[in-house]
Amino acid sequence: MFLTVKQKILVLLLEKGPLQNSQIAKRAGITEQWCSEIINALHAEGLIESQFITPRRINQLTSRGVEVAKRLKEISLNVDG
Repeated sequence: MFLTVKQKILVLLLEKGPLQNSQIAKRAGITEQWCSEIINALHAEGLIESQFITPRRINQLTSRGVEVAKRLKEISLNVDG
């Protein structure tokens, strides 16, 4: 199963823990600007929370985000497996 970039970021945060935007962008293969837009959208959806430590933004999953990411990972593994 192919994951959207949004979904890939959720699974990435589940597997790797809190990450900066630049780390997420690099691992997801997207620009930092696009990453920032997606992070803002995921934040608005209540799936991630961010902590600002100037000049960094550290992102991690909310409890709801963890649930969604676990389901996405499970579905992905079942389809690909």
